[in-house]
Amino acid sequence: MSIIKNAVDSISIGLEDFNSSDSRRLISSTRNIFAGILLLFKYKLSLLSPQNSDEVLIKQKIEPKINDDNILTWMGSGNKTVDVQEIKKRFSSLNIDVDWTRFDKINKYRNEIEHYYSTQTKSSVESLISNSFIIIQNFIVIQLNEDPKILLGKESWEKLVRVNEVHQKEKEMCIEELEKLDWETPLLLESIIEFQCLDCGSDLITSCAKEGILCVCRSCEREYSYEEITRESLFQLYSSYNSDGAEPELTTCPFCQEESYLYYEEQCALCGETASHECIRCGCAIPAEEISDDNLCGYCNYMLKKLMSE
Repeated sequence: MSIIKNAVDSISIGLEDFNSSDSRRLISSTRNIFAGILLLFKYKLSLLSPQNSDEVLIKQKIEPKINDDNILTWMGSGNKTVDVQEIKKRFSSLNIDVDWTRFDKINKYRNEIEHYYSTQTKSSVESLISNSFIIIQNFIVIQLNEDPKILLGKESWEKLVRVNEVHQKEKEMCIEELEKLDWETPLLLESIIEFQCLDCGSDLITSCAKEGILCVCRSCEREYSYEEITRESLFQLYSSYNSDGAEPELTTCPFCQEESYLYYEEQCALCGETASHECIRCGCAIPAEEISDDNLCGYCNYMLKKLMSE
């Protein structure tokens, strides 16, 4: 039971760090809560590990063994346990469902608050705790078949619920204000709703009436012009996008040269220009990497230039 106790303790200590008046403990809060989530995952793997296998599913090193009945078995070896990527692989093979998009956002924030963000506030850490609440609640209920209030303890559970509720209410207010603005494209609004402030990592981004400023972070008051919030929010949304063979949704605009052309919406979110998506010579769709201020695909453009040079 040491793994689950460590998981509960890590989450509890992380919440204590968050509620401390010492701002230096905010980073510790993110570390402990993230560690608690990983320990919950490892606890699930330990429960699924066969008896007398040295908790094989949580060990990085696995070795084949022949038991006394001359049957091949797999045993855990050494003290090193699985990392995040190995947990993802083993959960996938075991059909254990986790919201990895939300988890990766927590992991990214935990890393960046330590190394990149210049500002740390309780409000910005609320975002991580709110996302953690959803992961923790769903995993304990669905995968561990436990009551989170009982497993985590009433005090820790109520702290988690309270932080999540506060953050969600603030987030809803931000979205309501953003939706009042006239957006060039729905995807741009979506990207700004998901955007995390460059200074503190908070996702509490709302509109701003100040001249030359479109948005402001409610947590640290960092201001963003239309150009900056567009460029940065689209980059955040699509920087880790894996197309799996599909056309990338974001590409370089042939008119303003910014990485802001939304391929499937056929419009640049920054300059508003629209490029041709069908080649007038061959009638084929123009791939994202060949979008230009011309109306030819790359092959037809090449062939035309070749003919003209002969």
